Amino acid sequence: MTAGGEAQGNLAVVNNWEGEGGASLRQTLRRLLLGLPGGAGQRLIGLWRGLRTRWQMRRASRYDRLQFLRHSGVLGHAAAPGSRSQGVLQAAIRKTYHRLEKGLALSEPRPGFGADAVATLRADLDEYLARFAPDTVSLEAVNTLTEYLAFNHGQGLPMPRLTMEVERLRARHALRHEQGGTRLVERESLWRDARLDLRAFFAARHSIRQFAPRAVDLDLIRAAVEMAAHSPSVCNRQAGQVYVLDDPVIRAQALALQNGNRGFGHQAGTILVVTTRLDCFLTVGERYQPWIDGGLFAMSLIYALHSLGLGTCCLNWSVEPAADQALKAATGIPDDQCVIFLLAVGHLPERLRVTQSPRREAGGQLHVL
Repeated sequence: MTAGGEAQGNLAVVNNWEGEGGASLRQTLRRLLLGLPGGAGQRLIGLWRGLRTRWQMRRASRYDRLQFLRHSGVLGHAAAPGSRSQGVLQAAIRKTYHRLEKGLALSEPRPGFGADAVATLRADLDEYLARFAPDTVSLEAVNTLTEYLAFNHGQGLPMPRLTMEVERLRARHALRHEQGGTRLVERESLWRDARLDLRAFFAARHSIRQFAPRAVDLDLIRAAVEMAAHSPSVCNRQAGQVYVLDDPVIRAQALALQNGNRGFGHQAGTILVVTTRLDCFLTVGERYQPWIDGGLFAMSLIYALHSLGLGTCCLNWSVEPAADQALKAATGIPDDQCVIFLLAVGHLPERLRVTQSPRREAGGQLHVL
């Protein structure tokens, strides 16, 4: 049996017991147990529920653990030079040059700071360029090293060996100097560009369950993804990914695996699957980072789509392993992706009804320690 067939088979077993197909069997067993004297049946039902929950938790935790172990950059990052994948090397390079960027962005950087980061970055760049063509990631790293050199020269700290190395690296790139390093900005320009009524903008965004019967142009999705790319991410790893389910058959299969879109999911102009690349995360301490970075990226994507006049509804991906495997088998999403959620996207009708969904007051969420 193929991996996709096995995933579908696993899901069928779950659905046969947990879904409508197993309702009759569950009701029969429940009646028999509740017929036992002295409340024994109720105790047995409680015991069974507890055991089942523990088993489900173990199975789900094992799945998450193995996914991170297999597909994250933890083992790959520790591998011998020359054997790391391109994705793992890119993540390592971004992580290291961002250490230098952060140092350069301080109000008073220390001359010569980050010598260990520079050595690591040089070694990783040498390995990367020996195996792969120069690209935006290596370009960003070289520009960061260029600014690092300029800062130290300005502090009276020449670095002749590093200067020669950076010149050699620069010769391999068609450099655009705005990529990598830092740039000086004026406070007024930040305020001017961010000056909009965010309170009204946030309040105007609702989960939409009524869509106009129009397709969503891919250019709008692309524009939203470009805006969402500015989301914060751990050491600028930028792991967020978006898969557009353009095929109606695949879209229907994906929606069937998600519990929460009944009555409106099929009316959406398109369905997006938001994921993170696991190979962007390089240490055991980052084991939860796929969901953290994925959530930040997803929220930015939602507001970007809102700014473009599109309605969205988050379709949570709170599922067991069989459903996660079945989604990837149905859509072709690679197994090294961590699924954050599905997102229904569409144009708004002239008039529509949305939920009130009153929000908690800040007093119930803000805590001063």
